[in-house]
Amino acid sequence: MLPLVALVGRPNVGKSTLFNALTRSRDALVHDEPGVTRDRNYGVCRLLEGRPFVLVDTGGIAGEDEGLAGATARQSRAAAEEADLVLFIVDGREGASALDDDILRWLRKLAKPTLLVVNKTDGIDARAALAEFARYGLSDVLAVSSAHRTGIDVLLARAAALLPETGSAETLDDDPGRIRIAFVGRPNVGKSTLVNRILGEERMIASEVPGTTRDSIAVDLERDGRKYRLIDTAGLRRRARGGGGGGEVLCRQDPAGHRAVPGRGADAGCQRGRH
Repeated sequence: MLPLVALVGRPNVGKSTLFNALTRSRDALVHDEPGVTRDRNYGVCRLLEGRPFVLVDTGGIAGEDEGLAGATARQSRAAAEEADLVLFIVDGREGASALDDDILRWLRKLAKPTLLVVNKTDGIDARAALAEFARYGLSDVLAVSSAHRTGIDVLLARAAALLPETGSAETLDDDPGRIRIAFVGRPNVGKSTLVNRILGEERMIASEVPGTTRDSIAVDLERDGRKYRLIDTAGLRRRARGGGGGGEVLCRQDPAGHRAVPGRGADAGCQRGRH
C-alpha cells in the first residue's frame, strides 16, 4: 500500500499538467478549456527514489453544488478526504480568487496536511506570485511551472517530508490473470452508470449530459474469487469532415489497461480530449 496525494483546486489551474509531470505520463487530458477533467484519475509517481506514492488528479471545484459541476466537486472532495497529503493548486498568473478562498476554507476544516502549489510561474516574478498568496497564512508555499517542469524537485522533497512511509492506496497490478473489461459505446448510453452499479459506489460521474466521461478510467475489482479490471471509456462519436464522410473516434486502452491510447478504428490517431 502506498501513500496518496490529491491534486485539488479550481478549474484550469494546471492540475492535470502537474499530474502528467509527476507521473511522467500523458494519462490526464490537458486542454486550455476549463472543466476537461471530471472523474478522479489515479497514477503513480516514482520520481522519489524508494518513495513511490499514488497521485490522484481531480476535476476543478467550481463553487457549484448541482449538476455536472457539483458532481465533479464531490469527486474532488472525496479524493481529498481519502488522501494523506493535499496539493492545493492555484494559478500564479491570475492570483488569488474568491473561489480559491472558498476552497482553502474547506481544506482548513478537512485538516489534512496541505501544500499550497502556485503554478504557472514561468515567465513571471515567482516571488511576487508567492506574495499574492501570503495572506493565506500557509507555511508550505511553493512556486512551480508544471508545463516546464520547474520547481518539481523542491515540491517532491517537501512532499516526501510530509508523507507517511505507507498508506492505504492500492495500485493497478499487472496480474495476467486479471480479466479486463472495457465499457465502450456512444455518448450517454449509461456506461459510467453501469460501472458504478457493478462497483457499488459512485466512482464515475454519471450524468445525462453527453460526453461526461473524458478520461479512460480503470478500476480493479475482485468478486467471487476472480479479479477484474473495469475500464470506463469516453463515448465514441463521428468526426465531421469537410469533404464529407466521417470516422468513429475513440480512445482505447493499452494491453495492460493502464492508460488511454488514442486510436481511430484500429490504429490511427485521434484528438485527445474531444470525446
